Amino acid sequence: MAPLDPRLVRRSRGVRRLLGASVALGLATAGLVIAVAYVVAQVVAHRFDGEPVAALVAAIAAGLGVRAFVTWCHTTVSARAAATVKAELREEVVDDLLDPRRLGPRPSSSRVVALLGPGLDAFDGYIGRFLPQIVLTGLVPPLVLLAVASADLLSAIVLAVTLPLVIVFLVLVGMVTKDRIDRRWQALERLGAHFADVLDGLTVLKVFGRRQEQGLREVGERHRRETVRALGLAFLSSFVLELFSTLSVALVAVSVGLRVVEGDLELEPALFVLLLAPEAFAPIKRLGAMFHDSTAGAEATAELLNLLDHDRHTGTGPAPDLRTAEIVLDGIVVRRDGRAVPGLDLAHTRIRPGEFIAVTGPSGCGKSTLLSLLMAFERPTTGYVLVDDVDLSSIDPVAWREQIAWVPQVPGLVPGTIEDNVRLGDVAASREDVAAALRDAGAADLPLDRVVDESGDDVSAGERRRIAVARAVLRVRRGSARLVLLDEPTAGLDASREAAVLATLRSLGVTVVVVAHRPETIAAADRELRLASRMVLA
Repeated sequence: MAPLDPRLVRRSRGVRRLLGASVALGLATAGLVIAVAYVVAQVVAHRFDGEPVAALVAAIAAGLGVRAFVTWCHTTVSARAAATVKAELREEVVDDLLDPRRLGPRPSSSRVVALLGPGLDAFDGYIGRFLPQIVLTGLVPPLVLLAVASADLLSAIVLAVTLPLVIVFLVLVGMVTKDRIDRRWQALERLGAHFADVLDGLTVLKVFGRRQEQGLREVGERHRRETVRALGLAFLSSFVLELFSTLSVALVAVSVGLRVVEGDLELEPALFVLLLAPEAFAPIKRLGAMFHDSTAGAEATAELLNLLDHDRHTGTGPAPDLRTAEIVLDGIVVRRDGRAVPGLDLAHTRIRPGEFIAVTGPSGCGKSTLLSLLMAFERPTTGYVLVDDVDLSSIDPVAWREQIAWVPQVPGLVPGTIEDNVRLGDVAASREDVAAALRDAGAADLPLDRVVDESGDDVSAGERRRIAVARAVLRVRRGSARLVLLDEPTAGLDASREAAVLATLRSLGVTVVVVAHRPETIAAADRELRLASRMVLA
């Protein structure tokens, strides 16, 4: 895991500004360290000679004050940059998830919550402290080494030999730590996913008397153990790093001290070297101490950038009119990462205008993937989706979806009334239009003014689906939708309501593609598209 992902630099203006400011402030810090050490060495040497040093002491005080001010500026700039970068990434992730040109499956809600919550909270240590310290580590030791070389070449050689050893040890610590941090992050993700699953099914779990305290306790304990192990490794590595740097400075001090006693080195350059030698190692030690605090932020950064790093639609062409356009799926194969078997394998099929097609097949054969392709949420790995001989990838996805009414397996709801949720299909629809759509969807018993929650806990699964079907019917009746895609719309409905929904779908006069398991839905269709390990058209 690289200390700084280049993708973060390209995406974030806040990081670029921080790195620029860190370079300027790092150069100022290195200059002040060298200047203060030089003046302190002069003060001690002049006092041994009995010369006045009042002006030099004032210069030391001024130098220390300026250095403290530069350090405060660096800390302030870094803290503000961390807050800015977090805000930028949060906004970018939200915009990306809502981007109509986004391709590929959406991440799970638990993963997004873990990244935008604890993940971005770790940016305070990563962006605010670790990245600026990387810049200081890259600037201060080389400049200090040059200053030492100007005063005593032998001491500079000793530092030049020992500094890389400390850096190599720091790299080795990072390689060992990565495994621990990966385990800790995975434990945190498991904890978040487990907690989200418990919350989603809390009502059912309570009804059946299933208690989840033990499961949450075990997952939390696993996260605690991984955190304690990472902390133990951090303390141990900091001790070893401190030991190596101390021994290296001791080598310089012994060499300088012996040569001063023998008269081979003047007092002033000797003091200058002794004061600068620890400063050459100080940035590296601070970097090592901050490394463990930053690894969670670096891991979250990689996860966020991976989430944002995906293909997007580039099509800008107009969408053909789906009242007359024929859709052809030719040689479609959709492959998933980590799966040997394709998620969808379809040799050839046509969807003609006005057809009612039931898509069937065993679980995992690609029925929902087929709807995702038709919605332009995904692009086939190989093959083409053609609309009147126009590749779907060249069509503007927004214009394409304006002609589609979509009912997913778990339809979404918004806080408000049932009328508000149905009117999402067409905000300009009248109350009478909404009532007619509900009636056609077998939901005439649902009051328009009934308030529903975004979670949908106050409606049954069947009521949720009927609301979504009414939303789709409203779009078709209002003339905006010409293709209806439904994923098991009659699941959870009784026979009479299922018959009402199917009758309405057949009467719409537009193309309907429905994922179906129930024989009644398959029988109502014009034809069946059965998906298997190799697709065959019934």
